[in-house]
Amino acid sequence: MKYYTHVALLAAAVLCLAGVQCAKQQTIAAQPRADIVVDDDGPADFESISDALDEADNGDVILVKPGTYEEEVEFDSDQKNITLLGSGPGKTIIDADDEYAVVTLKGNGHRVSGFTLRGAESHGVYVPDGKHKVDYCLIVDNGDRGIYLSTLSGRGRARIDHCTIADNEVSGIYSVKDDDETTISNCVIANNGRGIVTDEDEGGIKITRSCVSNKGEDFDRVDEGDDNITDDPEFKNPEDSDYRLAKGSPCLGAGSDGTNMGCF
Repeated sequence: MKYYTHVALLAAAVLCLAGVQCAKQQTIAAQPRADIVVDDDGPADFESISDALDEADNGDVILVKPGTYEEEVEFDSDQKNITLLGSGPGKTIIDADDEYAVVTLKGNGHRVSGFTLRGAESHGVYVPDGKHKVDYCLIVDNGDRGIYLSTLSGRGRARIDHCTIADNEVSGIYSVKDDDETTISNCVIANNGRGIVTDEDEGGIKITRSCVSNKGEDFDRVDEGDDNITDDPEFKNPEDSDYRLAKGSPCLGAGSDGTNMGCF
């Protein structure tokens, strides 16, 4: 280990011992090797995410470099287990530019991680069928729902972890069917029209270690759970699209294993 790394670690330890708040650093989990690289501003396999998905095989990992990608991203119904990795929320942005949804997850077993998803006429993430994972994403400023799970004829489910879902017009997360295979953990769902909503009354969705604080009802026909909070998450400057947690936020260090709730 280099000398300067030792110094940095020692300095961090001194701050913690001095009583400075030291929640675990929020990091995207260790990532697999990329099969396809997307970069709209440099040499890569593709310049657009949609073109990369068109050529992806089942099980591929697509790495998207920092930048703003103005497109509507849709996984095909016959695709399985594709991982779409951004370089981190605030760094890799997909802006739907008033199209229906930023990301549509068809097929099964996909993962979307490390993006800002914004600007859809309707949904940040639309899941009409299959079971997928959405983690470490900032899902903001969409005209309807942050995440919309399933249609009346399908069965869309998701594992939603370490996401910040804020300032979406109608609701943060909406599930037509209150499916017990949908789990929400370590998330901040705030400043939306409503929080987590379902059309059914079975209490199947599992919500743990999350901050849910919205303009309307926070838990609409879903089980509130025992370890969630409904306090203001205290974003730094949401009016200027800064959804990092301010000093003193109740979400700092309140996630699993001492991590922060949300994507930062």
